Amino acid sequence: MPKLRLDSWKSIAEYLERSSRTVQRWHASHGLPVHHFGGCKGSVFAYAQEIDRWLLSLAEGTRIADPEEDEEHEARKRRSLELTARALEMWETRSEENLNTIAGLYRKAIDQYPGNARAFVGLADTMISAALEGVMDGSVAYPCATEALRRAAQLDSERMDARCGTAWLSMVYERKWRQARAGFEEVLSKQPHGSFALSGMALLHIAEGDLTSAFHCAWEAWMQNTLVCSLGALVCWIKYLQGEFEQALELVAQVRGSGGYGATIGAIEALALTQAGATAASLKRIEAIAFDFPQSQTLQGALGYAYATSKQTGSALEILQNLEQSNAGKKPNNAYARALVLLGLGDARETAPWLEAAYAEGSLWSLGFHSDPVLRRLRSEPGYDALLRKIGTSAGRGIQPAHSLAFIARATPGSSGRRNDRDLARA
Repeated sequence: MPKLRLDSWKSIAEYLERSSRTVQRWHASHGLPVHHFGGCKGSVFAYAQEIDRWLLSLAEGTRIADPEEDEEHEARKRRSLELTARALEMWETRSEENLNTIAGLYRKAIDQYPGNARAFVGLADTMISAALEGVMDGSVAYPCATEALRRAAQLDSERMDARCGTAWLSMVYERKWRQARAGFEEVLSKQPHGSFALSGMALLHIAEGDLTSAFHCAWEAWMQNTLVCSLGALVCWIKYLQGEFEQALELVAQVRGSGGYGATIGAIEALALTQAGATAASLKRIEAIAFDFPQSQTLQGALGYAYATSKQTGSALEILQNLEQSNAGKKPNNAYARALVLLGLGDARETAPWLEAAYAEGSLWSLGFHSDPVLRRLRSEPGYDALLRKIGTSAGRGIQPAHSLAFIARATPGSSGRRNDRDLARA
């Protein structure tokens, strides 16, 4: 990776957020690594990596004495810590609606004080959650989280919360199952009641098909923080994956009763309703949830599946067309939704490639493909069987990371899906 070169005193000063005069004094008196062309009076340049290492060495040793600048620095640091504390408070009651606000607070904290390792970790955790809950596109959120954790490691390589975030990315982004397990186990050995690590371990168990262990971890995580809707939703989803649809729906009601609300819990309720029995009341309820969260691709897919299995083929095809248009507009995370509609329409051949694309997106739902009741009819499909072999630590040898599989989403379910839509319409 090439070094970032700064080619003047001005650019060096801007990088350090100080005046050119201060930077020149630091170079002369404190060894700031600046290189010269043609002797000490020639033009200068510096490498950002070398400056970063120099700053880290200062944190461990003698600080530069400059009373006015020290006072400003300390004020910015205090402001950064205040913003981080506010973000942490909001994280304890996080929801789909406040994740962007939490990320903004962490970003402001970093802007005030780039040495705030906790803010980098918090930003990474928020990006991961935003991608899993469909608030952000994983192709943007996961690389952002990766970079934030890299910066945190430069500042403090021993942070346990950073190792938890790294384990999450190993699972949802890189699909390195053994590394994810080792990371979660290390964190939980030091912090056995950490809800973020427990929920990560629960998802890892889901990917392995071990739903009993998944439920225990998810339940404990939820009990550690019952105000976080996503933790309650995880418990509900596991009950759905176990085929216990009535219990899943009862738990959904409990989460809602505690004020939990959002597209993810709505999608789980809709999926459970589709499997609990195709009734007019169930379809009406799914329509109402989808109306409340029109931005949720998964909810739209569940509604399309419900229409298709209720013999309302025209309505199902309309939803499929809308999902296709949103895909063309580069709206994220709708591959699982399209698979649901196609499955409801009885097109198993076209369904499996879209599930592969959902896996490539780093979709939350792809972790449940081993057990997802709605996908049972695909068990005999060769493409689906090949996909399942990629999921879970017992079958994860030699697997490509999710971001290297991105070509699948572009190349596999393309125009043939549109031709198939027209064929179904004619039928």
